[in-house]
Amino acid sequence: MVAATIAGMFLVCFESLCTCFGTKRKDESEDHVLAEHSNSCYFGKVYRATLRDGRVVAIKRAKKENFVSLRTEFSNEVALLKSIEHKNLVRLLGYIDKPNERILITEYVPNGNLREHLDGQHGLVLGFNQRLEIAIDVAHGLTYLHLYAEKPIIHRDVKSSNILLTEGFMAKVADFGFARTGPTEPGQSQIETDVRGTAGYLDPEYLRSNHLTIKSDVFSYGVLLLEILSGRRPIEARRGPTERITVRWAFYKYNRGNVRDILDPMLTEAVNENILNRIFDLAFQCVAPTREDRPSMKEVVERLWKIRRDHTKIQRIAELTL
Repeated sequence: MVAATIAGMFLVCFESLCTCFGTKRKDESEDHVLAEHSNSCYFGKVYRATLRDGRVVAIKRAKKENFVSLRTEFSNEVALLKSIEHKNLVRLLGYIDKPNERILITEYVPNGNLREHLDGQHGLVLGFNQRLEIAIDVAHGLTYLHLYAEKPIIHRDVKSSNILLTEGFMAKVADFGFARTGPTEPGQSQIETDVRGTAGYLDPEYLRSNHLTIKSDVFSYGVLLLEILSGRRPIEARRGPTERITVRWAFYKYNRGNVRDILDPMLTEAVNENILNRIFDLAFQCVAPTREDRPSMKEVVERLWKIRRDHTKIQRIAELTL
């Protein structure tokens, strides 16, 4: 099955891969479909497969009509994924790159994506502690991309459906099709590129100027943090005009001291108001209109650590007084 080994990964024989599905053609095996790929128009369904060595993997296959046009995006995703390794980033295991077939093979993350859990599709409500840990995990992954990868990497599509969860609810950032290497020259802070990403998460400065920086990911992360806490999507089209854009709605509540009104109503546990204020303060700094006013992801991680530490202390004191 393995055609070649490259830096711990492999190029795979497509015919052998199909047998892992127990079917003649992989796209006929609907029982193995994990999800429709939502990152871009190029990829179709995401499949689950068991390789001959017993490993369960996720398979992302390009749509047939896009084999040619996908070349740059596919090569970009492979090159970036080959260069990174972090527990909070989905790991590339192998790939197929042929004129008529392009497939990415990544680690299988079994517990669906964050958006599904916020929507209650898995039958359990994420508790506040779980949400805080997920937020920290994502921040860790982005900090690695921005600071500790071989070259700075800007994800460009940070959103809840691109955050996969393990059985233990560890978060892993996925889908690097839109990712770009960031500025590498001394004194350079941005790169010019066509706008890519998802409505509701896009950095407004990037949207206006086509200038992409690591602070563009910080903006998207701020939107995600509000989504994690509120349960709302960034754009809620069915709501009234004042509630349609979650960031604006949440900021209105925050400015009037009504932070508890922002919390997901499915969260029934009591959370200290000072803790909530600090998290929302961080989220709104991340979505500041100008990049200079946004923190780095490293600062986000450090502040979330302190918030978690203080939240844990408050919980322990509350338990002792019961």
